[in-house]
Amino acid sequence: MKSKSAVPILVLCVVLALIAALAFDARSKNSELSAVSGGSSVAAITEKLEQQVFVKDKVVDVKITIDPNDFQDMMDNASAEEFKSATVEYNGIKLDNVGIRTKGNLSLRSVVSMPDSERYSFKLSFDEYISSQTLMGISKINLNNNYSDATYMREFLTYELAAQMGLPTPEFSYVNVYVNGELKGFYLAVEQIGDSYLERNFDNSYGALYKGIMGNGSDLLYRGEEESDYPGLSRKSKKSNDDILIDMIKELNEGSDYESVLNIDDALGYIALNAVSVNTDSYIGSNKQNYYLYEDDGIFSILPWDYNMAFGGLGSSTTFKIDEPTDGAMSERPLVDKLLNNETYKARYHEMIQSMLDNYLQDDLFKSRVQQLTDMISDYVKADPSAFYTYEQYEQGVQTLLSFTSQRVVNVKGQLDGTIASSGDGSGNGGGMGGGGFRGRGGFNNNMAADGQNNAAQSSGQAGQGTPGGAQAGQAAQGGGQAGQAVQGGGQAGQAGKGGGQEMPDGAQAGQAAQDGGQAGQAAQGGQAGQAVQDGQFAPGDFGGGPGGFGGGMGAPPEGFGGMGGDFGGGGMGGGPGGFGGFGGNTAVVQQGSTSEAATAGILLIVLVLACFFVVNFRKKH
Repeated sequence: MKSKSAVPILVLCVVLALIAALAFDARSKNSELSAVSGGSSVAAITEKLEQQVFVKDKVVDVKITIDPNDFQDMMDNASAEEFKSATVEYNGIKLDNVGIRTKGNLSLRSVVSMPDSERYSFKLSFDEYISSQTLMGISKINLNNNYSDATYMREFLTYELAAQMGLPTPEFSYVNVYVNGELKGFYLAVEQIGDSYLERNFDNSYGALYKGIMGNGSDLLYRGEEESDYPGLSRKSKKSNDDILIDMIKELNEGSDYESVLNIDDALGYIALNAVSVNTDSYIGSNKQNYYLYEDDGIFSILPWDYNMAFGGLGSSTTFKIDEPTDGAMSERPLVDKLLNNETYKARYHEMIQSMLDNYLQDDLFKSRVQQLTDMISDYVKADPSAFYTYEQYEQGVQTLLSFTSQRVVNVKGQLDGTIASSGDGSGNGGGMGGGGFRGRGGFNNNMAADGQNNAAQSSGQAGQGTPGGAQAGQAAQGGGQAGQAVQGGGQAGQAGKGGGQEMPDGAQAGQAAQDGGQAGQAAQGGQAGQAVQDGQFAPGDFGGGPGGFGGGMGAPPEGFGGMGGDFGGGGMGGGPGGFGGFGGNTAVVQQGSTSEAATAGILLIVLVLACFFVVNFRKKH
């Protein structure tokens, strides 16, 4: 009898041990943040991250050690965005078996097409090969190459403003990136929207997460009952929660109880952030992209993302209407249309904007912050071995930023007090993709506009200044001046007749500036000389479509980064203030996550040894 019962008892013990080991492993993964912070508050977790990872008051080193052949293969095949294994020392914290790959869409393809540059953005994935490995709870960090921003400041600026507004903002900081001991460039590190970010901002990470990309559905218009009807909303979570996304979109479009499906304050803050900074490379722009949606117990928040085109980065006008803050018809963007047509919500929205003007964007405070940031990064910009721009263009870009922001603040104040119109007939601020640059299927050439030198002229109708080599790109006057007169060797780029643009995914017209489908390459209302597509969803090479293409305002790399056979229209590329004070201090070598994996493996090994011991003794006795 004893021998018959021994085997079931053994099996039961093994099963229980396995369950205990798996439970321990799951518990370890789910409590990474509290383990790192010792169970501290979200504020304490954030403070620790800003002390050791996303340091705001200095530039930290990110040292990547990778097999040279693997790195060269990654450079040679950058478009594949294939992960390679590397060791990363991040501000003194060392981790092995980290995944690294190139990243980006338009920015990636643009660098691929430059014969003289390998300045790619990178994604670091700490849990790519070791599932529970993180850097202080962070699983992924993007190293952004500051593409199309001679100031290196736009994204830093806007995220800092978003954080001050109380919006759920990813962590960010400046880094010097080294590969196998060689300095590769001065970059901006931005936390990927993931579990750590969600836990800090929403106290959970189990909700449905979507990213708005260019395509059907990213406008949040109702298109059907299936998630597949919305390819422009790319699901990033493993699963959704029933029909929660469709329910939100239907209520937004067909209902009126918006608070039952939306975090109204986050949505209004997101709109205000983009409207005031004139960041049309977002939901409010022609491509209706570059945002995240996160569902927290049935309520969706819209999350800020990707701001290297803010504050004049697309040649934007300082007269952009705050109560009609769209490139194109308001009705095409129900999140903006529905909320701003509610007087209670609009009043709250105006209060948010006023707070932005009174605090972060107050002229003296803003200038002081820009100066602080300039003092911190200028030497790193000067020493950047792969910079897209010259140091002189960086300095000019900072001045353009200050000028743009000062004019923008004055204009927005006038809109708030009623002395300047804040809305129109519902058609928005123009739109389309008109303006000079990306000629035909073109793009980068030696005649690329310096950042800030070819911004749409404000009020005076002044045309943009010439680029290195003499081309006048992105030339636009506010209030109807011709946009997109990029001239190279006598050729005119950006002058196309009606319907001259090539159709883009979701019907967006490249080179189509007039809101009603009018003339490609013509400046839209308010002097907006076109909008460049960033990280869009289109095939490599399809950057244009007839003369006109994308452009006007997207200041591109200067002379020396040739290729692709066209003019890249210039535009104002200012920068902005930097981050709040960091705390410094490095930690010892850390292998986050490996402890829990080792413990799990140890438990299973002990169970296996005991089982073998039991079997051997059982056979001896019987």
